[in-house]
Amino acid sequence: MKNNSMKTINTKHKSLLKTTLLGLLASTLAVNGYAAEQGGQPVPVEVSTVAEEITTFTQDLPGRVNAIRTAQVRARVDGILEKRVFKEGDMVKQGDVLFQIDKRQLQADVQAAKANLNDAIAQQKLNQQTLERYTKLLELGAVSQQEFDTFSAQNEQAKARVEQARANLRNAQIQLEYATVTAPISGRIGRAMVTEGALVRAAESTHLATIEQLDQVYVDFTRSSSEMMQLRQLFESDQASNASSSTVQIFYNDGTQYPGSGKLEFSSWSVEPDTGSVQLRAVVDNPDHLLLPGMFVRVKLPVGESDSLLQVPQKAVIMSANGATVKLIKDGKLAVQPVELGPMVGSNWVVKSGVQRGDQVIISNTQFLQPGMPVTPMNKASGADQKQTQE
Repeated sequence: MKNNSMKTINTKHKSLLKTTLLGLLASTLAVNGYAAEQGGQPVPVEVSTVAEEITTFTQDLPGRVNAIRTAQVRARVDGILEKRVFKEGDMVKQGDVLFQIDKRQLQADVQAAKANLNDAIAQQKLNQQTLERYTKLLELGAVSQQEFDTFSAQNEQAKARVEQARANLRNAQIQLEYATVTAPISGRIGRAMVTEGALVRAAESTHLATIEQLDQVYVDFTRSSSEMMQLRQLFESDQASNASSSTVQIFYNDGTQYPGSGKLEFSSWSVEPDTGSVQLRAVVDNPDHLLLPGMFVRVKLPVGESDSLLQVPQKAVIMSANGATVKLIKDGKLAVQPVELGPMVGSNWVVKSGVQRGDQVIISNTQFLQPGMPVTPMNKASGADQKQTQE
């Protein structure tokens, strides 16, 4: 049974291959025999008329979404994490309590600092009173100037100890405040990096959570320096100018367009030596938080404008090792014409040289037609007055 099945499959494959070859042979014979049967009548072909079209140059570039502001919540005191207050993934406001660290030791440090301050204040008062008595005794000549100067210096030291004690108390109070961890910015908070009962340390700046602002996001992308030079050559020849718009369109990886648009914020003035590209950044409004940090997107960036460039459809251009060519109708016959191409604009190629306005380039399948064969256009299609956009 198995051998019979295999023979059946092989027979079907051979039959399909034979049918395909016969179809190709029939197409060749039909095309080559058309003119002969019609007594040398031209073969009808589909054409597109070369025209100067209104052109907006854009580049379709890969980009990545980044939060416009990101804050890492970190531990600033040592202690055991007692409580997580927030719900992971929620929106938080600046100042909201996020974590509570065990603060009993810190509270004791505050009490000790207060006691030291009170002791320093009492000592300073005693020194001040003693200095006042020595001032009167000095006027009576009952003490020497040296003794008076010694007590005066001791009083200044007592004042300094009071200020030092106040500073120690303030530091202890700040450490106690750090035990209640609050949100440094408003935004969406991610997952907690530690759980209750974990030991956190200030010296290690233990990472507790991350907050990101998503109402606006950055889209960072790069642009090839070689493509920039190609467009610059067009600008220098007065065939095109820099784009007047800084609005960019964003597309998801599946090709779906993001409902909002963005504004180009900056373009780097230097080329990355490793990639040969220039860094760019756009700011995009993201009220519904559809764009998330780390997401890969496509950015359509306007880079130039022109209303005087000649264009031909992409399917009219034939690429080979010898360069680009097009097939066109010249004196009623098929002719092969070498062309110099510029950048792609949508489904069209910009043509720098090789064709002229009004030329009819052939866009139908003519692989079986030879140069010099009589042909006639089936249509007079022209892309004039259509706005093309580079993909």
